[in-house]
Amino acid sequence: MNIYKVAYQGDIGSYSYELLVNLFPNVESVPCSSFSELISFVKKEKVHGLLPVENSIAGTVNEAYEELIESNLNIFGEYIKKIDHALIGLPNSEIGNIKKVKSHPQALQQCNQYLNKNHFELIPIFDTAGGVFQLLEELDVTVAAIAGSHFEKDKRFKILKKKISNHDENFTRFLLIGDMQPNLNYQPNKVSSVLISDDKPGSLLKALNVFELLNINLTKLESRPILGRPWEYKFYVDFELKNVAELEIIVNKILEVSKEFKILGLYPKFSP
Repeated sequence: MNIYKVAYQGDIGSYSYELLVNLFPNVESVPCSSFSELISFVKKEKVHGLLPVENSIAGTVNEAYEELIESNLNIFGEYIKKIDHALIGLPNSEIGNIKKVKSHPQALQQCNQYLNKNHFELIPIFDTAGGVFQLLEELDVTVAAIAGSHFEKDKRFKILKKKISNHDENFTRFLLIGDMQPNLNYQPNKVSSVLISDDKPGSLLKALNVFELLNINLTKLESRPILGRPWEYKFYVDFELKNVAELEIIVNKILEVSKEFKILGLYPKFSP
């Protein structure tokens, strides 16, 4: 396997880190403070990265998707991780004394029903695990963090409340990205792409009709504004293939009726 180093966004103990060490226990993991830093490291060092792009509650991680599109890196795999958010404090903290809660904005959004009910002051930071480790620096028993319940194994912290997500069925989708094809068990059957339709009536419908005519299953369709081009939109499109030979046919037919159609990656659909 030619995956020897994988970058991830966050600190040790983050959801990205927990997924990475379970997927690739023998590779070197490299923490990055932001998606931009992760992308830059992957491109410069010619290694791979693990990028969160979508959550079943909060939706698309737009910053991650935009960084990926601009990078011209490829997608080589997708992985789904169950997210179990917990409220975490110091060993001598009590839930009744908590006034402030810090975590990644996505985590705060995914737990907003519980947080709003308790009237906590919310402090957004760049990483879930990073917020937990900040507790050790601040030593403030009125401050808690939201991160994974796996922190219960670390006796420096105390789980104040488990399962605080708005919905228990909380999952995040991660993509394995890079320049070089990894030597994995590789049977690609899923595609991620970006579509920009012509600014004409019915243009998007014509592109979508291509998928219908070829009996292709769409798994994601989301519109996003094009940066620097006001009131113009692109579409994130994920779809499944019955065989790889279909992809060239799909691309050619969509380009006949669209302005742009960019393939981000051809990879195996996640299977638990």
